[in-house]
Amino acid sequence: MSNKPFRVGCLGAGQIFNEAHLPAYISLDSVELAAIYDPDRKRAESTGEHYLSLLKEAGQPTEGVNIELCDSPEELISSVDMIDICSPARYHAQYAVMALEENVHVMTEKPMARTWWEAKQVAEAARRSQVMFQLNDDNLFIPRYRALRNVIDDGMIGEVQHIWITRGYHGPEERGDWFWDPIENGGGAIMDYGSHAVSSVWFLAGYDKSPVEVRSLGIEARQRLRLIGGRFRQIETDDDAHFKVRFVNPKNRDWVTAVIEATWAWPELGHDGSDVHGYIEVEGSTGNVIACVDENEHNFLRVVSRMFGERIIHVEDALSEAGSFRAEIDNFVKSIRAGVPSILNADVAAGGIGMINSAQLSELRGRVAITSDELIKFSEEQAAEASDAWQGGDQIIRALYAPFRVSG
Repeated sequence: MSNKPFRVGCLGAGQIFNEAHLPAYISLDSVELAAIYDPDRKRAESTGEHYLSLLKEAGQPTEGVNIELCDSPEELISSVDMIDICSPARYHAQYAVMALEENVHVMTEKPMARTWWEAKQVAEAARRSQVMFQLNDDNLFIPRYRALRNVIDDGMIGEVQHIWITRGYHGPEERGDWFWDPIENGGGAIMDYGSHAVSSVWFLAGYDKSPVEVRSLGIEARQRLRLIGGRFRQIETDDDAHFKVRFVNPKNRDWVTAVIEATWAWPELGHDGSDVHGYIEVEGSTGNVIACVDENEHNFLRVVSRMFGERIIHVEDALSEAGSFRAEIDNFVKSIRAGVPSILNADVAAGGIGMINSAQLSELRGRVAITSDELIKFSEEQAAEASDAWQGGDQIIRALYAPFRVSG
């Protein structure tokens, strides 16, 4: 395989691409931004100009850099080696399938899709394709997660029994209207921060385990009146989600339980739900480990063995997600060059969406536990009359979020 930089196309030139992904491209010589598509042409133009200004700031040449502004997703896909999907979640799966069918590598910003029904289409397209897919969930590339996994793999706390995690903060009222619309975003806090959380707990539990059952502990609109886009509004999505997942090892039927909080209200499972400082605790059969931060913002793990006492393990500090965004893109490029699927492949990504949809369905049905088969049946019923998978996704989301509507 050639070592030439991969030509990357951006599908969706909004905040996450400009503030998080674009700086990573400047720092990597294995990728180059080649094309942009956004329904808002001016936003695409602004992003192209932003890229050139970042190159100049980094002391890199801009002569000969030609970024194509495309008029459609199809045009962009036909002109690049890899796409970076940063559009509203409504289009994540649709764009991914389009690219995979044209044998163009796909990275998609979390969440992979709004629904398991749409995610299934991506996973199936990835299996048919000659190229690779990666879910861009940068949280796994923050040093504390790798350190936690190392403690688990090293046997310091025995066999994992329970995991607790919180992700989120009081917000994000600064985001656009679409971010608060379940049809566009697939949900509220559960889709925004829950997608991070399910990836993280599965990573810690081990991908050899299967998520077999999910139960809502409360998925609610706790703070309905929000100032969005300068106007007070009654939100029609969740802003606080608590749910648990049971992972089972198919080899011996052992299980791990994870309790997840994903919130746009005040975090309850710890005072901090941020990306680099959020609450994570893993309980094992012989001890437990908690991710901590001291008064000087230094990261460490507190490992308590029931047999041998306490141990402090210092962890590389991460004050922001800047490094993890770079690392996730670098990981994908190196996975492609090595011919080895990313750890965050399409099947793992689809499994994460399945957990989230199961939690949403559990809340809809009175907080009963939901199995994979029950989610599949519900999805098939809701999408039965749809003209395509994407309209089917619309219908599934409308059913899941009917109780949140306040506008009739």
